[in-house]
Amino acid sequence: TEELKEYFSQFGSVQRCQLPFDKDTGFHRRYCWIKFSNPQDVQNVFQKDSHILEGAKLALKQQPYRRHNQRKNQSE
Repeated sequence: TEELKEYFSQFGSVQRCQLPFDKDTGFHRRYCWIKFSNPQDVQNVFQKDSHILEGAKLALKQQPYRRHNQRKNQSE
């Protein structure tokens, strides 16, 4: 998680980095979520053609921005 946070901090301020692990195997699940402080930081990430971390090429996807109260309303 720290390596991911450190890598992506070159593009902007990382608020949160979540790397879920499989309880049975103990290995990470090969995906993570990175939350940046503002949308421009996200755009900075996608301006770079490819991202390689520890020899692995990362495949990036952007989730639509949703405000906290929008997520709350969707679960009701």
